[in-house]
Order: sequence, then structure tokens, then C-alpha cells
Amino acid sequence: MQAHRAVGHRLYRLGRYEEAVASFRRAYEVKADARLLFDIAECYREMGAVDQALFYYDRYLAGWPDAFDRAEVDEKVAELEAMRGGTAPRTAVAARRRHPLMIVEPPPSKPRQTPRVWQRWWFWTAVGVVVLGGVGVGVGVASASGSGTSVPATDLGNKRFF
Repeated sequence: MQAHRAVGHRLYRLGRYEEAVASFRRAYEVKADARLLFDIAECYREMGAVDQALFYYDRYLAGWPDAFDRAEVDEKVAELEAMRGGTAPRTAVAARRRHPLMIVEPPPSKPRQTPRVWQRWWFWTAVGVVVLGGVGVGVGVASASGSGTSVPATDLGNKRFF
């Protein structure tokens, strides 16, 4: 999404608004972010497509009712309404948009299954400690039983037979 949005902003700065709209729409298909609707509305406003710009500004404010730039967007909407020849500003619509009629919540996700004991990190840490402890004890016992000589004691003395 970020890549498409970055390309759209670059195209917007270059004045290639139709291509910027296409890029913003691709980004919106990836992730439905209300800020992308604002970007699309800005492109249409720059192209002079008043109806499309008004539509996307309206969708932007419906998707993000508490937008930080709401006053600025309302001013742009009023300017576009005046350009279109609208007699009344969209104050009634703006008041209605402050409280959306329908709130869409994402569907509930599947509950996560509790991992089994051998799928937890602490289980394998404990196994590693036990294995390392066993190796350490084995090495310690082996070095203590050797008593420093490699020749075993017999009835005949400490002689090598091989």
C-alpha cells in the first residue's frame, strides 16, 4: 500500500493527476485507508472534476468522522459546491456526516489455540539446560574416576599389556 501511495504522491506533485488517482486507487484496494480517499479527492479537485472530488471528500469524512483536517475539508467542499453552482452549502450533510449511520466492524477472528507444552519456548529452554547439565555431570564423573592415570590397576601392577 505504501509503495502505491508514494508513487501517487510523486505523480500528484508532477501534475499527472489521472495517473495519481489510479495509483491511489490501487493502494486503496490493498488497504482501505480513508486518507487515500482524501488524496483521490485532491487529484479530482486539481483536475476540475467537481462531482468526483465532492464524492471522495464525502467518503473521506464518512470514513474518518473525527479527521484532524475536517475544517479544511469542509472549506474545500464549500468551494467546490460554489463552483458547481450549488445554492446551499453542505452544512446539513456535514452535520449528518459527523455521526455515521453505520459502523462497520471487522469480522471476529478465529480464537487462538493454546500452544502445546512442546511448542512453548520455556520447554525447550528446560530441555537444553537438562542436556547441558547431563553432559557436564558426565564429563565431571569421567575426569574424577580417572585419578590422573590412563593405565588401569591390576594384580600384576601398573603395567601396560598392549
